[in-house]
Amino acid sequence: MTNKILIKNGIIVTMDPQRKVIEDGAVAIEGNKIVAVGKTADVKSVLKDPVVIDAKHKAVMPGLVNLHYHSHMLIRGLIANEAPQATLDELLYQFFYPLAIKMSPEEIYAEACLAYVEAIKTGTTCVNDIYWRIMQLADAAKDTGIRAVISSEALDLAPSETIEDNEKGFLARNNSADGRVKIWFGIEWLPVCSTEMVMKARELANKYKTGIHVHLDESIWEVEQCKKKFGKRPIEQAYEDGILGEDCVAAHCVWVSDKEMKILAMTKTSVSHNPISNMWFANGFARAPDFLASGINVGLGTDNPTNNADMFEVMKMASLVHKGNRQDISLMPAPQILTMATLNGARALGMGKELGSIEKGKIADLILINTHTTRFEPLLLGKMSNLESHLVYAAHGECVDTSIIDGKIVMDNKKMVSIDEEKVMEKAKKALDSVKEKVF
Repeated sequence: MTNKILIKNGIIVTMDPQRKVIEDGAVAIEGNKIVAVGKTADVKSVLKDPVVIDAKHKAVMPGLVNLHYHSHMLIRGLIANEAPQATLDELLYQFFYPLAIKMSPEEIYAEACLAYVEAIKTGTTCVNDIYWRIMQLADAAKDTGIRAVISSEALDLAPSETIEDNEKGFLARNNSADGRVKIWFGIEWLPVCSTEMVMKARELANKYKTGIHVHLDESIWEVEQCKKKFGKRPIEQAYEDGILGEDCVAAHCVWVSDKEMKILAMTKTSVSHNPISNMWFANGFARAPDFLASGINVGLGTDNPTNNADMFEVMKMASLVHKGNRQDISLMPAPQILTMATLNGARALGMGKELGSIEKGKIADLILINTHTTRFEPLLLGKMSNLESHLVYAAHGECVDTSIIDGKIVMDNKKMVSIDEEKVMEKAKKALDSVKEKVF
């Protein structure tokens, strides 16, 4: 029997080309597709015997796309406690790589389930996750109900994830969970990867017609290491290796030169802007306003060290840090930020025609946000609407009431439907008890 859902009486934030906001609006969903959007009076009779969601006092918007995510949530808080002064490279070599090598598939599955559940509960419907053990990540995505693009954090540091592991994961799990799970090829960052490995990633991405996810220009250390190793800056070397392009997401891009920015624009490489993570590691501020002005597609991501998966925090910070850093209040306005968190993320993953806005024919990845709270009131609509501003500057992940992914309700009234949240947390705690003994 075909799944049918009618969302009625809501405030529909379409994010379509006209940026329509429909008061007393409705969305009709059949299977995994949106079949009608408009006023409740016009849409309510489109479907026969649907599941009805009354969205009164709720904003209905496209689900958020977390364009750069690491699902290793078991280390939440441990970095700050155990290595508060460590730089990014020190943490990776002394903490993360040794830990990830020792983790079992079951432990990685447990933490991925936790990470994906938190993402869903805070409004993210699609993650671009780069980590280890693709099969376990894909299974966690299937079981939690999230949409996921998954790649290996491959590097030349034995024993570790390799491009060959990534290929095995692709062959075993690409298009699993009824097409919700896609597998890309991942590259950690160039200081720990050989040119041969990087070029192999491009070869395989082309062979299987999939994408590439890579960290570039995240820190000064990375830039200096690349200059020593290759005689070029990271994006220059990535371009020479042939990995940039419309099917590539470059994460961070904090220390980008003018030449490198031109390369990103020319190759149509998308950038994931992760402002909270960049500040966490004291890496600086990416030139996101300049990227956008140059025509580069820029989405948003949490990364992981932020200690949560809340994309609403990232949206707020992505706007404010650039206003403050450049002393220019006109930069990164709320409508632009919302586009980055939805449509731009979908475009970066090659799904701009399927996701990122509420339009007839698109896949139903939607979230409902409670606006009848002190965070949103007074709420104004119409010509003086403050809704988009509230979504960026006032909202929090906990304002999300319902999440629909691929036409299915995965969270209803803040309660997970797709998986037992208590069991997810219990398994994650057990996994942490095991993992902490391996490193500390």
